[in-house]
Amino acid sequence: MKALLAATLLWAQVVSCGIASACTLPQPKGDVILSVGGMINDCTDGLEAHLDRAMIEALPHKQIKTENPWDDGAVTYEGVLLRDLMKYVKAHGSTVGVEALNDYRSDIAVADLDKYDIILAYKREGVDLSVRDKGPLFVVFPFTDVPELATEARYAQSVWQVNRISVK
Repeated sequence: MKALLAATLLWAQVVSCGIASACTLPQPKGDVILSVGGMINDCTDGLEAHLDRAMIEALPHKQIKTENPWDDGAVTYEGVLLRDLMKYVKAHGSTVGVEALNDYRSDIAVADLDKYDIILAYKREGVDLSVRDKGPLFVVFPFTDVPELATEARYAQSVWQVNRISVK
C-alpha cells in the first residue's frame, strides 16, 4: 500500500510540474552554460532546460548601467531579464535559486523579478564575461536606478559565475 501511495504522489508531482509534457525548447548546439530545473513547464532534456550562450543571447536582452561594489564607477552590463528567462522555460515557482560554478547559491523571489529589471548578464562594457571576470553569467541588479536595492542582502543575491537556476 505504501508503494502505491508513493507512486501516486510521485506521478502527481510529475504531472503538476509539467515533467510529463514533451520538451519543446530547441536543443543547444554549443556548450551548455546554464541549466534551469525545478518547477518549469518547458525543457530541452526531460527535467531541465539546458542553454548554450547563443540560446541565451537570442532571448530579448537589456542593458543596465549601474554601480556596484565590484566595479569602479558605473558599468554597463547586458543580458536577459531573469523574468524573461523564467517565461522562456515556463517557470511557475515563487523563488529562483541561483547557483554558481563554486556552489555558492542565493535565492531571489519571483516577485522581485517582476518588480525590478534584474538581468542575467553575459556582457560587461560590450565584452563577453569570462569565468575570470564573473562570467559566463552574472546576476545584475539595477542598483543605480533603484538605490534602495543597494543593500548587503541584494549584493549577496548578485551571484556571478552562474551555471544553474532551480525554480522552487
